[in-house]
Amino acid sequence: MTVLYGIGTVLRVILRIALLPVQAVLTLLMLAIGFIGGLANLVCWLLGVFFVIGGICSFINGSASLGWQGLIVGILVAVVPQALTLWGAEGIGCLKELLARI
Repeated sequence: MTVLYGIGTVLRVILRIALLPVQAVLTLLMLAIGFIGGLANLVCWLLGVFFVIGGICSFINGSASLGWQGLIVGILVAVVPQALTLWGAEGIGCLKELLARI
């Protein structure tokens, strides 16, 4: 029984050493998602603001359907990239946590 425990401990150490590069790549990927996501969020936020302002202007000019479309598209354009960035970073964080338990 002690021999099996010793073999399991050695295999676990070898597996942890083998997973170090995977952890490093996941960390770099998480940082890249944060950087690119930040830039994409800024651009999409500005684009969403323009759609929302266009929707408000359409309401003022009397076109309610175009106004609602502008508001909905503006909100979606601003929110979806931010949600994808958050979910991607959290998913990678969960994967890193799972690998750290090994």
